[in-house]
Amino acid sequence: MEAEFKNNGYVFVKNFFSQAEIDALVANIKEASATKSVDDVLDKGNLKFHALIMHRSEKLRQFISQPKIVDFLKEFTGPDIWVRWDQAVEKKPGAGTFPWHQDNQYSALKDQHFQFWISLTTMTADNGGLWVVPGSHKGILKYDVDDNHVSYKGDVSNAEFISAEPGDVVLFSSFLLHSTTPNITQNSRWAYVVEYMRMDAIDPYIDAPHLVIAKDGKPHLEYLDRLPNQDSWANRYKYFNFKQKIKSSLKSIKSAVF
Repeated sequence: MEAEFKNNGYVFVKNFFSQAEIDALVANIKEASATKSVDDVLDKGNLKFHALIMHRSEKLRQFISQPKIVDFLKEFTGPDIWVRWDQAVEKKPGAGTFPWHQDNQYSALKDQHFQFWISLTTMTADNGGLWVVPGSHKGILKYDVDDNHVSYKGDVSNAEFISAEPGDVVLFSSFLLHSTTPNITQNSRWAYVVEYMRMDAIDPYIDAPHLVIAKDGKPHLEYLDRLPNQDSWANRYKYFNFKQKIKSSLKSIKSAVF
């Protein structure tokens, strides 16, 4: 599967979870969503995102760090893993197209993160299902911004649709182009998405504490105030704003001279 992921930017696994596991997960998501902050709900009318619910549920933290997931992920991520984000996504009847995009175009991250997309309901082309462009994950692509949405306007002629049932999962690169279609049915389409990162990759825009879910290839739940490589020269260089630093320096020089 590692070679498939490297070539295509995603892998699709049928029946990763049983229906009983999905039923329990849905119940835990509902419980966590009912107690979470309104600030962590992004409501776009017929499209709703319940974000960072893992921090409000020990059951969800246990779920996303379970041995089956860690054993699967470590082939792609390596043995040490943390979670930058999670969200339950509801695409209601009448919800429109979510434009083609790469997730790093939204997050502004330099490193890849791994999107673990769990289908909670049947996913079809009619109810807002997921489309991907194989091989589009080799780097950041040029994009536009339309109505607060990142939107890629290039060629997607080789796009593939992923038809999924509850319990199926898609692991895809945050650099992979993907989109979801309108929901023209009478039922909502639900997914739970967990964004995993290698321990040596950081997200400078996410507030601490950071949730570690695996060490040395085994489940390990721990909150850290700082990631091990957060202050490394490599990571500091990645996010150093050279243009802004130069502008600030020139402004200081100009003020001193004049």
